[in-house]
Amino acid sequence: MRKKKYNLYTKKEISNNIKKISHQLMIRSGMIEKSSCGIYTWLPTGMRVLKNIKKIIRKEMNKNNSLEICMPILQSKKLWKKSNRIKLYGKELFKIKDRNNKTMILSPTHEEIITNFIKNKIHSYKELPIILYQIQTKFRDEIRPKEGILRAREFIMKDAYSFHKNKKSLNNTYNKILKSYIKIFNIMNLKIKIKKVNNGIIGGNISHEFHVKYTKLIKNKIKKRKKKYNKSIEIGHIFQLNTTYSKIFNAFIKTKKKENKIIEMGCYGIGISRLIGAIIENNCDKNGIIWPISIAPFKVSIIPINIKKYTNVKKISEKIYSQFKKNKIEAFYYDTPEQPGKMFAETDLIGFPYKIIISQKNISKKCVELQNRKTQSKKNIKIKNILKVFIKKIKKK
Repeated sequence: MRKKKYNLYTKKEISNNIKKISHQLMIRSGMIEKSSCGIYTWLPTGMRVLKNIKKIIRKEMNKNNSLEICMPILQSKKLWKKSNRIKLYGKELFKIKDRNNKTMILSPTHEEIITNFIKNKIHSYKELPIILYQIQTKFRDEIRPKEGILRAREFIMKDAYSFHKNKKSLNNTYNKILKSYIKIFNIMNLKIKIKKVNNGIIGGNISHEFHVKYTKLIKNKIKKRKKKYNKSIEIGHIFQLNTTYSKIFNAFIKTKKKENKIIEMGCYGIGISRLIGAIIENNCDKNGIIWPISIAPFKVSIIPINIKKYTNVKKISEKIYSQFKKNKIEAFYYDTPEQPGKMFAETDLIGFPYKIIISQKNISKKCVELQNRKTQSKKNIKIKNILKVFIKKIKKK
């Protein structure tokens, strides 16, 4: 992407009221912009990260033969009254009225609507097991929305629901998805802790939460930065719901013996927007974000020094950018005259994993400089080899 065609929306200063590192960096790096309390606009850089995370999740869910759907954000109050969760959720549940004074629910989750759908569509044991999932915006009227997207009123989730003829089938799928979650979080460079917990108001008897630690950066007297761990962030939750909802909605199948049997059910969630905050909390330094290459908005920034002054610098920069684009490598190219310090600070803040620095001095040696954002290592690479070397580095990651 050329700088001329892409507004980064970065900020040098933000409100002192923003305390969480991930919240600060997401605002400063131009990923999100606050719209109102607990509600954010996702800007182009944030959308690129979201797209990469969704791609990883979809790939792993599809390996389990999951089918993607999209359920409505607005749900009937009748469904929630039937499950009694309209009372259990209490004030966290957003309720709105239409022109006919009919109360609708802004979805925090979709157990009711998916079970009601299955009841009307699945009738035989031969049609099971089935896993349906969606990536959807959800709503929760948080009492104290704070910490940016870590505790918002509007958030993005991947929620999946599985349906089974018996507990053995449910357990098999549950364990498969548990392993898939571990793989998803590993790809995103997250060290997770899995906790067996109570199912709470969701229902059922077995559930596991996936947590990562907060990393709080603090300054000491000599202005060095240290890492300190406090409470963890829940980024995923899976449940064996058993027959909690299928009983309520009378969702059953005909067995081999032509008998009616209540369907067994599982539920599997990943808080995608919260996940991004967790990744930043655990991958940052005093200069900004350090994205794992799998989810970075751009893999590399191409930084020409004095592009207006030196025609060679522009020529080589254009050539490298064209090569990367042709090979479908997401590169951000500063094709406008900028001060070197501004370009370095901006790309460190946003967190591009690599920089390619093109200067007249290095061109005279037929080289460009490749920098690693995480390790801060620098290496001169022959211009003719830069694409090959970079592709090799990406494949290693």
